[in-house]
Amino acid sequence: PRSGGAATHKTSRSRRPTDARRAYLPWIAATLLATMCAGTLQLAQPTVFERFLGPLPPAVTTAVLGAVGLAALVFLERRGFWRRGSASRTIRGLIVATLATLPFAAIAIVVDVAVGFPRDMNVAWPEAWLLYPAMAVVAESVFHLLPLAALVWLTGSWFAGRRVDRRVATLIVLTALVEPFAQVLLGSALPIFTAGHVFLIGVVQLLLLRRYGYLPMLWFRLGYYLLWHILWGEARLALLFGG
Repeated sequence: PRSGGAATHKTSRSRRPTDARRAYLPWIAATLLATMCAGTLQLAQPTVFERFLGPLPPAVTTAVLGAVGLAALVFLERRGFWRRGSASRTIRGLIVATLATLPFAAIAIVVDVAVGFPRDMNVAWPEAWLLYPAMAVVAESVFHLLPLAALVWLTGSWFAGRRVDRRVATLIVLTALVEPFAQVLLGSALPIFTAGHVFLIGVVQLLLLRRYGYLPMLWFRLGYYLLWHILWGEARLALLFGG
């Protein structure tokens, strides 16, 4: 019995690294897909990324930032900020994320119709279908995962469970301020609305990370980009500007 127990214990220990690697496969797949999108678009329209990445090479930058995001995710999981859950919990998180994108996209569209963003706010089709999936990985890494990991490291924080207490809420708020600050600094149109809107989106995404893991968080951004930047981004050219 003792040797059997030891063997079972040894087997369970040997499975843990494999389970951990599998947990990050969706992020790795998303990074590879984003890098392929960036590389394809770089070959077809090399100037499209300049407004977002400046002179940095799009494919290489996307791959590097995806790796940085992965490292941040591993660190945040080890510190307990997010936990791997069951498949049913992840699916529930994906449903919550999907539903949460709808009011945010609707509000942005209403403001666009009522007040009006610039004509060139979005990248047009067909480039948009390659650009925004790539930028989703870049944005999550730069604006959420890396700043959050830095704050957790600087504060020496460790977490348990999925509860959102005052400490977690403070870290979420501070992290969610990074993206709107960057957008306003870069001269975003309608800065007051944009800052508030993007801040609330960041709060929702980081809550999704805390409660359900990184997949719903990334899914939210992909869904929002699809509704706002890709689908509405094309429709608004005909509806608001006559084509």
